[in-house]
Amino acid sequence: MRWIAVWRRNFLVWRKLFAASVLTNLADPLIMLFGLGYGLGALMPAVEGMSYISFFAAGQLCTATMYTASFESMFQGSRACTGRRPGTRSSMRRW
Repeated sequence: MRWIAVWRRNFLVWRKLFAASVLTNLADPLIMLFGLGYGLGALMPAVEGMSYISFFAAGQLCTATMYTASFESMFQGSRACTGRRPGTRSSMRRW
């Protein structure tokens, strides 16, 4: 039943970082979607019946998912390599 302690710890960390995570994971694709999608989309014609905004929105969704997944995997890997929690001081003293 040790998984409950791990799940609880991950939930508490997620709850602490929820607002920043949602904001950054949604703000970047939305800025790109409105800036490039609607801004540049007004100048681009439809190609084979598909509008530029539909094409761009699908690409942004895939890109945001890929960036989020790669960040999460790199964060977990760096923590495993150091053997300590992020933000904690090293056990080595400076002389």
